[in-house]
Parts: sequence; C-alpha cells; structure tokens
Amino acid sequence: MIAMASHVGHIQPSDNCQLYQLLLPADQQAVCMPHSSYGTCGWLHLFMHPIFQLKGDALVILEHDFKDVAFRSEHTPEAYRREAVLQSMCTLYLDIMNAHAALFEHEEATQRSADIMSRFIQMLEGGSYRENRTVAYYAQRLCVTPKHLHKISTQISGRTPSYWIQQFTIMEIRHLMMHGKLSSKEIMGKFGFDNASHFSRYVSEHLGVNVNNGK
Repeated sequence: MIAMASHVGHIQPSDNCQLYQLLLPADQQAVCMPHSSYGTCGWLHLFMHPIFQLKGDALVILEHDFKDVAFRSEHTPEAYRREAVLQSMCTLYLDIMNAHAALFEHEEATQRSADIMSRFIQMLEGGSYRENRTVAYYAQRLCVTPKHLHKISTQISGRTPSYWIQQFTIMEIRHLMMHGKLSSKEIMGKFGFDNASHFSRYVSEHLGVNVNNGK
C-alpha cells in the first residue's frame, strides 16, 4: 500500500498484523523518484489504486529493500546516514516501479508530456486547488492550452485535469471534516467557496454528506 498521508485516517491494526512502514517527506521523495515518464504514470496509477498484491520474486525483493532502508537508518554513522538511506530508498523506488509495471499496463508518454503532467500534479500537491479549480488556470501556468493539458492528462493517467483537481479538493475536505479541527464555515473559507449553499452542494455531490454550515 502506497498512499499520501492525507489519504489515511485512523489506523487500528489487528493483533496478527505485520507491517513495514516508511514515512518519507515530499522533498526526499522527489530525490528518490526516477526521472522517467513511467515515474509520473506509475505515481498517478498508485494514487487511484494505492493497494496492490505482490508475489514471488517481487515480494522477496521489496521485503529486502524495506529491511535495508531500516538497517541503514539505524546503523549507518551519522555523517553520511541521510545519503545512505536515500540511496537505499532509490533502489526501493526502482523495485516498486518494476513490480508495478509488471502488474499494470501503462501508455508511454514523451518526456515533455510527463514533465508537464508532473508539474501539474506538483501544483496540486502544493495546495493550489484551494483557490484555483479551473483547468484554464493550470494550463496558463504551464504555458499550454486547456485542450493540450486535457490531452496530456488523459493520455498519461486516463483521467482529465478536472478529475485530478476535484480529487485533491475532495481528499482534503474529507480529511478536514473527518478530523473535526475546523468548522464547516472555516473549511468553506479555506477553499474559497462563494457561499454556504455552493459549498453544501459541492460536499453533498462529491462526498454524499449533508453539511451544517453553522458548525
């Protein structure tokens, strides 16, 4: 299972649960991620399908990689610990991508298309969807037309740019509502909705819940 932190709510493992867990900051993920069109395609597929089953050699290899990262984190001298751990993480990422590529088909994209899509997703990861949820805005920032961005997104991910904007928006709204740290009115303001009824309709349509805008 590979997921963004905001995808994950409260986890309560069972008594017989065996789990390896790696939490990697976004800047370190960027260092480890190979620069290829598959890197972008694979990440987007994992976003939609964060759980996949491994068997045979892939399972053995990735289990070894996880243990190696943990070992280097605990036993490497401090002077070069970060570099050693990141090198191990690069190997882990490559093996994950190999395992993922063997399980799922993906359409190859040019490096330029992959770069544009990667920059688009990076803008969303940075939270730009809170104030800007139109395809035209992102196309302008990326120096392409909305039609071209639509073509690239559909080719690489099988989804439109609007889908990705909506997914990031819904994901954070759900996270904020589940944890109850902000009122509905505060969430509405955070995402720049024009009025309470617009926000209520949006949440009802995409999350299937009714909003009490006074709380």
